[in-house]
Amino acid sequence: MSMATASGSRAMPCAVMIKPIGLVLAGGQSRRMGRDKAALMIGGISLLDRAKTVLTSAGCEQVLVSGAGGLADRFANAGPLAGLDAAAHTLSDGQWLLVIPVDMPNLKPALLEQLIKARTNGAGLYFANHPMPVCVRIDAELRDYLQQILEAPDGDRSLFCLFRNLGFTAIDGPDKQSPDFWNCNTPQELANLELSS
Repeated sequence: MSMATASGSRAMPCAVMIKPIGLVLAGGQSRRMGRDKAALMIGGISLLDRAKTVLTSAGCEQVLVSGAGGLADRFANAGPLAGLDAAAHTLSDGQWLLVIPVDMPNLKPALLEQLIKARTNGAGLYFANHPMPVCVRIDAELRDYLQQILEAPDGDRSLFCLFRNLGFTAIDGPDKQSPDFWNCNTPQELANLELSS
């Protein structure tokens, strides 16, 4: 597996030995879906329960949830960074978060394990061209960045901007159009996923 990073970080075996903590981002407003995505069912299982199960199966020692009755965002309606910020303020430096959205039900444990095993002494890593899933190391630099961006009215709150600024590593993974990364933002996308499950 090839890796490319601007920071030039080297593999650090002890990072791989630290079990990550899972984080499900479930705090979105689900405007296009029209109802809470976390409670939607595919194959008789809610999207939230699917997300928790895939994180546990991938090796996470515990799973946190942002929104959906879990961690409360400190910044309202601020997207994925707000959920990451909420988790970062509950965890200690050096811990790792494996972050997935609640609306990506085709993710498999083996895919997430690739991120876990590829960890280095860098700030985090993700699959090239895909903002999530992402593996993030918790530290003061991450918290400070999130605080500044979320407090700025015109701050770029995209995950790719976070990756660039903190020097995350992009690793090879499935094609951009791979079903692994399909998500469901609309009733039609949900119906398509139900048909393919």
